[in-house]
Amino acid sequence: MPDVGSTGTIERANEIEGLIQRCRQGDLCAFTALFERFQDRLYDLACAILHDGAEAEDAVQDTFLRVFQHIDRFQGDSSFETWLVAVAVNVCRDRLRRRKVRRTLSLDRLSQGRVPRWLARAFGGGEDPAVAVQRRERRSGLWALVDQLDDGQRLPLILRYGYGLSCDEVAEALGLRTGTVYVYLSRGRQQLRAMIEAQERQVEKGDTGRELC
Repeated sequence: MPDVGSTGTIERANEIEGLIQRCRQGDLCAFTALFERFQDRLYDLACAILHDGAEAEDAVQDTFLRVFQHIDRFQGDSSFETWLVAVAVNVCRDRLRRRKVRRTLSLDRLSQGRVPRWLARAFGGGEDPAVAVQRRERRSGLWALVDQLDDGQRLPLILRYGYGLSCDEVAEALGLRTGTVYVYLSRGRQQLRAMIEAQERQVEKGDTGRELC
């Protein structure tokens, strides 16, 4: 009996390939279909990088404009989504360079109606509301710490753990070697661990101070 999951994956890949071929022929309906299929995931990614919902929407539009203009550059060496992510990352980087201002990571826009799948998985389902709130706060705090890292560690962490790409896909999206991605991820985790431990020590000092009073 054929693997239903594998069959579905093949069918989706064939469908996307068909849409790509039609886009190469200037078919705007096929381009719209690709946009509708991937816009939410790219929006989540752009929000995580740019920290601004309105700017993220503009970045998604810029990404698809570039894709439509340069669809012939996609050779099929990797998945279309990996190539799409690479284009989106470059668009976001261009915007960050122009803006030259680092902002605090905000999940407010993401929490209003359209919750990213990776964030929804973190919250779980059917749990006590109080537990869900605590988990949401911890998750939000963690991504706020991620935002304090430099882009060398921040972007690989976002793509790997936020967007769910493999290390090979992260490497391709960022134009790095896979080994370099492993190094950046390791350094990023180490820095996060150190930041969390520093926060915990600060909280303990605060609690001790209140007890002494």
